[in-house]
Amino acid sequence: MPPSASPNAPAPNRRANRLLGWLASFFRRDAVSSGTATVFLAGVVGTLAGVGAAFFTWLIENITEITLGQTLAMDAESWLRLGTLLLLPAFGLLVVSWFTLRFAPEAQGHGVPEVITAVARNDGIIQPRVAVVKILASAFCIGTGGSIGREGPIVQIGSTLGSTFGQWFKLSPRNVKVLVAAGAAAGISATFNAPLAGVIFASEIILGSFAVESLTPIVIAGVLADVVQQHIGEHRMEPAFLQLQFDFAGAWQQLPSYFLLGLLAGIAAAGFTKLLYRTEDLSGKWLPRWWQRALLLGTFVGLSGVLYPVSPPVLSQATQEANGHSYSIPPLLGVGYGVVDHTLHLDVAKQDQRPQEVIADATKKFFDKITGEDANKTVLVDRSQMWAELWWILPLILLKPLMTSLTLAGGGSGGIFAPSLYLGATLGAAIGLIFNLFFPEYSNAPGVYAIVGMGAVVAGTTHGVLSAILIVYEMTNNYQVILPIMVAAGVASLVSRAIEPESIYYKKLSRRGGSIARGHDLHRLDHIMVRDVMIRDFPTLKQNDNVHEIIRVARANPHIESLPVMGDENRLIGIIRPSDLHRVLDSDISPHLVNAEDIALQASVSVSPAENLIEALRDFGTRDVETLPVEVGVGPNRRLIGLLLRSDVMRRYRQEILAKH
Repeated sequence: MPPSASPNAPAPNRRANRLLGWLASFFRRDAVSSGTATVFLAGVVGTLAGVGAAFFTWLIENITEITLGQTLAMDAESWLRLGTLLLLPAFGLLVVSWFTLRFAPEAQGHGVPEVITAVARNDGIIQPRVAVVKILASAFCIGTGGSIGREGPIVQIGSTLGSTFGQWFKLSPRNVKVLVAAGAAAGISATFNAPLAGVIFASEIILGSFAVESLTPIVIAGVLADVVQQHIGEHRMEPAFLQLQFDFAGAWQQLPSYFLLGLLAGIAAAGFTKLLYRTEDLSGKWLPRWWQRALLLGTFVGLSGVLYPVSPPVLSQATQEANGHSYSIPPLLGVGYGVVDHTLHLDVAKQDQRPQEVIADATKKFFDKITGEDANKTVLVDRSQMWAELWWILPLILLKPLMTSLTLAGGGSGGIFAPSLYLGATLGAAIGLIFNLFFPEYSNAPGVYAIVGMGAVVAGTTHGVLSAILIVYEMTNNYQVILPIMVAAGVASLVSRAIEPESIYYKKLSRRGGSIARGHDLHRLDHIMVRDVMIRDFPTLKQNDNVHEIIRVARANPHIESLPVMGDENRLIGIIRPSDLHRVLDSDISPHLVNAEDIALQASVSVSPAENLIEALRDFGTRDVETLPVEVGVGPNRRLIGLLLRSDVMRRYRQEILAKH
């Protein structure tokens, strides 16, 4: 309930409290339908999530400027600079670990699994303090060099807003879950300027269902979050990655290279998932105290910032300064979008240009970038530069997942989505450079492979193929990339599932002692027919059997809760449920005066042996029974051939779920 307005409170606060109290009572007294209330609140959640995403990004940038920025602005040869850079991530992990353990342990880690758990098991309930703790902890962790992403925290922030509003207005658990998913969609939409991808992510990953009734609130939240972000956030009506103008001609010739990239991306995605949780296990075993993990693992992350070259050999310091900072963040610290953006703009010299023209074109683009003019691509002039770029990128493919794993194992708070994009971009760029070096006639620009690699690795880690395709498409705003991404993402998902059946989100949940069945898991029953599960040998009652006979048959068949009652010509009259029998036994009527026809549930729902188990589950809920008759024929020729037990259906469902793993 909203707090009552104190007589000493300022007038604006009293008016705000009265407004909130009136709105709450308005919804609670059913003045509007729950569906309308959910849609309205989804709009509020989307708007606030857009504001929250903008504030979160602003907070990260300012903390980064104060910590990493001041450190990197020092003299490059200064021991103070090197020492501070080495220890800054450890300091960040130490503060964040203490803060989250003290105020909201569920804010630790990468966030999305906690949202999935809230939807699947806790009726969408998320404590409001989680959003506050998550914002502060993740911003400080990323700002001090933690090698993690910002998308997971924004998803958790939006979902917490949705849960809070759902609880505030006392909506049903189903509607609270929809608001949680709407908040997640708003977070993705605001982060990537990708409202459509946000809707698919919320449905595919968070809800596990594309139910029509939940789509409208999710769509509204995603759209409003994107509108807010475009006006006050970092994108300002632009895609997340700008000026990607590659030519996708000759896709058929390049298809084998995209297929190979998908294969390698699937292996890399599964390896990232295994590395993440293996690092967590080993650090917990070898460093049992949280502060030990924070200091030691954070120091390793800082060491990567000190030792790894800040920039690829192709780019000069002048070019880096043109990107908006007087310093360059080390490629393995922070979110890493600088490296991603660099790989996406990699291009190679055209074969039909003379060397002088190639160099002149590269020089023009170089000075255009320095002066702020439009510069679409970073052009690699010759093979030696391509080799130098390749040797700078290759170690990042292995080191970024390791640094992310160390950051999270050390108690950090942040997401794994950006590291997945980073891994895909660097892997794709490396594959593109290799193909351009050895098979130039069958290859595209390295930046194209970086784009495709992002979608492929995200599909492999999250097992959300649609989400991965749409997120990368909306981030690049280039429809021509759809075909290569579909090929690579599909292959990557298959390969990753074969190596690691659980996604990077569900793996965290199963490690806690159980798996979560989602709406799409029910579709594992659509190929199993009623005839495959039904009981063919079953007892029956005659319509004139008395209560004593009913009790005798029920005791002889304890595994069948509802007994069929047969009439003339051996046709089904109805079924007797345990509750029907107990009602007679508890009454004052003599059992000798009651027969089976009197207490049978008439016109009971029956199923056909050709129906699948999803249809049968719907019929179980129609009349709230544990047993369904299985009949064939029409009209007078209709006859009973079996019984379908709810317990048998659920047992088969569990077998199918276990077989998946």
